[in-house]
Amino acid sequence: MFREPFMRPLFRSAAAWRHALCTTACLTALLAAGQAGAHADHANTAPPPPPSAADLATPLRIHVPDVTVTDQFNRQHRLSRDLVQGRTVLVNFVFTSCTTVCSPMTAVLKSVQDELRRQGRQDVLLLSVSVDPLTDSPQTLAGFAAKFGIQNGWHFLTGARTAIDAVLKGFGLPTGGAIDDHTPMVYIADGKTGRWSRAYGLAGPQAILQRLPGAGGKSGGATSGPLPPQRAAWSAPVAVPHGLLHRVASNAAPAPAASAALPPAWRPLQRLAGEQTRSASPVVLATGKDGAAGHFTNLPVLTQDRGRVRFYDDLIKGRVVLVSAFFTQCRDVCSPVTHNLVQAQQLLAGELKTPVQLVSISVDPVADTPEVLEAYARRHGAGPGWSFVTGKKENVDWVLHRLGLYVPEKEQHLAVLWAGNDRTGAWLKLHALAPPEAIAAAVRKLL
Repeated sequence: MFREPFMRPLFRSAAAWRHALCTTACLTALLAAGQAGAHADHANTAPPPPPSAADLATPLRIHVPDVTVTDQFNRQHRLSRDLVQGRTVLVNFVFTSCTTVCSPMTAVLKSVQDELRRQGRQDVLLLSVSVDPLTDSPQTLAGFAAKFGIQNGWHFLTGARTAIDAVLKGFGLPTGGAIDDHTPMVYIADGKTGRWSRAYGLAGPQAILQRLPGAGGKSGGATSGPLPPQRAAWSAPVAVPHGLLHRVASNAAPAPAASAALPPAWRPLQRLAGEQTRSASPVVLATGKDGAAGHFTNLPVLTQDRGRVRFYDDLIKGRVVLVSAFFTQCRDVCSPVTHNLVQAQQLLAGELKTPVQLVSISVDPVADTPEVLEAYARRHGAGPGWSFVTGKKENVDWVLHRLGLYVPEKEQHLAVLWAGNDRTGAWLKLHALAPPEAIAAAVRKLL
């Protein structure tokens, strides 16, 4: 259970709430890490798609070579003998100049480690092996680990190129310095049986905790504990009583046309969302060439009315924006949120001289084609300056990852509204069902 001041948010399930913390931590890590301007092409490359359940269940044949590696404290170890044999171990592969999956994976594993410590489990060792040993010295790895508040119980490892290639080969991964091909998987060793399994490193801490040996009812479905203070600004609760959304969604009529009032059943949620939104304070991103542009992917996506666009260049750059996630076949919060944002758009257009760009990203891009999105926008009365985003699934998923809005199941999507001013670097995390007046007031804070 979460301790105060964290509350259950406006999500369908506890799993969605846990994923909200994870994805928020991932975005926080991306913002805090301040990735370098290098590897720009890598930043615009989508990660591999998540493996299927059948793939995850396939037995693994892994050979851990007993090569010499060096950790972030400049201590040498024999990999198999000193760090793996007889231990429960989590292994992943990273490099410090990575601008895609490495920071989110590290944030997920930090949440896993925090939860294990909260449970009193000291038997799990984490190993992050650099696939770029020529660049990633022990000092560089120490700096990377420090950005996530990582201390003991977690080794960031480098070594000779031949040693790292031997490790990669033992895990069945590409060798020879192809760092952009590193996997977003987390490999899990059972110290008692010697068996290996794996989990998708971007799926959230609960997916990894459930696969740990000895999890059972103790850590299966476990949640991550309170986040460190440096991440709290991005994790402020978007909170309503647990289960209220599900009850309302089950009993309330769909949201009406844009000109009508929100149905009474949704108003308690809107009132609570408004209280959270009014108290939100901006968090400032770095701006300029190496600032926000490095945090938002510039992958090509599709919109309902503009065809192919670049996500950052065409939808975020230099703009005041409101960004949310949805899908057109959603049966609970999406229509009320869209209705609410229509009202907010109309209010902002009447109050502000500065145009506000709305961006709604589908979490179901396969079904939500531009034509489907166009019909949805027309049906809900969306005005000009509102882009409904779809495209190749791997591209859209990575855009959502970068915003902290990715979920493995579309029904778990988050009722979060990001408000940002790209010119100043100021961003706010709001509740998507907050009253239009509260959303407008939050936008004014950013100007």
